[in-house]
Order: sequence, then C-alpha cells, then structure tokens
Amino acid sequence: MNQVKIGRFIAERRKNANLTQMQLAEKLNITDRAVSKWETGKSLPDASIMLELCDVLKITVNDLLSGEIVTMDNYSKETETNLLEILKQKQEADKRLLRMEFLAGIMASIPLAIGIVIGLFVPMEEWKQVVIVLSGMVPLLVAIPFLLRIEQVAGFYECRHCHHQYVPEYKSVFIAPHIGRTRYMKCPQCKKVSWQKKVLSKD
Repeated sequence: MNQVKIGRFIAERRKNANLTQMQLAEKLNITDRAVSKWETGKSLPDASIMLELCDVLKITVNDLLSGEIVTMDNYSKETETNLLEILKQKQEADKRLLRMEFLAGIMASIPLAIGIVIGLFVPMEEWKQVVIVLSGMVPLLVAIPFLLRIEQVAGFYECRHCHHQYVPEYKSVFIAPHIGRTRYMKCPQCKKVSWQKKVLSKD
C-alpha cells in the first residue's frame, strides 16, 4: 500500500466533506495531529477506527487502502492486493514485536543476573544476599505478563497433528510448558496436545 497516496486520498475526501482536520478528528475521537500524519503519509489509520473513518468519508475500506475510488471492474483484484499487503504488514509487525520481546526479556533478566553474581561473590550477610537476589527478580516478574502477551498475539501457533494455525488464549500460553517459542498446548481444532511451533505467516 502506498501511504502517501492513501494520505492524499484521505485529505481529498475530507475536503469534499467540508471538514477540517480538527473536525474529522473530533468525529473519530482522536487528535488532529493523527489526521495530519495520515494525510502526509507518515502513518495509516488504525484498524479500530478504519470503518468509522470510511463511513465519515463515504468510502469503502477497499477504497481507503487503494488510495482511490475502486471501480467494479477491478474491485476483486484490488481487494486481493490490499489483503495481501495487510497480511504482509502484520507479518512485519509481528517480527518487530518478537524482536522487542527478546530484547525486553534480556533487559529484564540483567538485574537478576547482577544480583546473583553479587550474592555469590561479594562477602555479606546471608539475608542481604537474599534481598539483593529477590530485588533483581522484580523487573523480570513485572515484565513476564507483557512478554507472554506478545508471545500470544504475534504470529500463530501450528499444531503438529492437523497443522491448524491459530492464536491461543492468554491462559493457554501462560500455563503451557515451553522450549523457546515452542509450546506444549492443545489444538482447538483437533483437540490433540503437542509441541506447537510459532509461525509468522498463516498458510
């Protein structure tokens, strides 16, 4: 998708509707700065307000993602192209999320590692060693729910038996034994339990 083209299209449709950036923003309960970013091609509207935006501008989502009014002659082709582009963008976003999860996990583990080293090699009273190690665990314990949330929503898990790809519930990810990003879970389709790998794209 061409963000600059989409931005120009949004600006054109907004002006056709006799709306200022501020007025459009108020209708969508967002800031006029967000509208400005769309129209300059710096970002795309969030999926959560895309339908409402299209309703205000009197266009379809397909029109919006194409950056122009799509005629019936090439509607199917444009729809397929837009869907493929959305899937590609989701895959790239999931890759970034998983990289962020990895880096955040390392950063949250550093205080614990430092606490363990200090506790083992610096002479001090035993209770102080325990306090230092427990204090080092705090950042990791705080980070774990957020890291698991990323693990849940980024990409899909694939069942080894039926190859069904799905996004599991948070509880399933939380309690599942794991080796890296491979988790031992029950497939919601075939109901079999297996070690399921994380995949970024859905076949």
